[in-house]
Amino acid sequence: MMNTILYIHGYGSTGEAMKARLLREMYPEAQVLSPTLDYDHIPPFDILRELQTFIDAHLPELIVGSSMGGYYALCCTQFFSGPVWCINPVRDIRKTLRCIIPEEVKSTPLAQTMLHEYERFDDEVFRHLHPADGQLRFALSTDDELLGDHHALLTLFPNHGAVVWKDHCGHRFLRFTELKDVIVSP
Repeated sequence: MMNTILYIHGYGSTGEAMKARLLREMYPEAQVLSPTLDYDHIPPFDILRELQTFIDAHLPELIVGSSMGGYYALCCTQFFSGPVWCINPVRDIRKTLRCIIPEEVKSTPLAQTMLHEYERFDDEVFRHLHPADGQLRFALSTDDELLGDHHALLTLFPNHGAVVWKDHCGHRFLRFTELKDVIVSP
């Protein structure tokens, strides 16, 4: 059993996200850590450094990330060698951010700067990831209304380990508790 699990929340969420609470209920013997990350105001390179510092300090044995948190969980494979579960992770950060940032915010200088920083981060970090064989595990919804078809994600990471597909759960992956037996399996 895992002693420490790091959960990385999605965009517009917090460290007290529903999946963090569900992980605590699913694995009461584990310590589930879930810091709140400010995706709107902190550049992605700084968020990744923040996650690396957090991982170095707390030594989780497993990372679980959802949506944008799944994107960052993927990026953590640069310095984390344990298993990483990605729940409907963002693959195309440019397209996704343009969909989820409200129209009235997109044109602000801060939003324009952050979009540029995410594009640079995607080009310099995400597109160059090489996780260990089997390190990545995916829980993917067949009806993800935000990200669509996840097959391109699997093509990006062909050396992935487990893949769990679920119907009727949407982007929020409403059937998350059904992963209880597989998340902590070797």
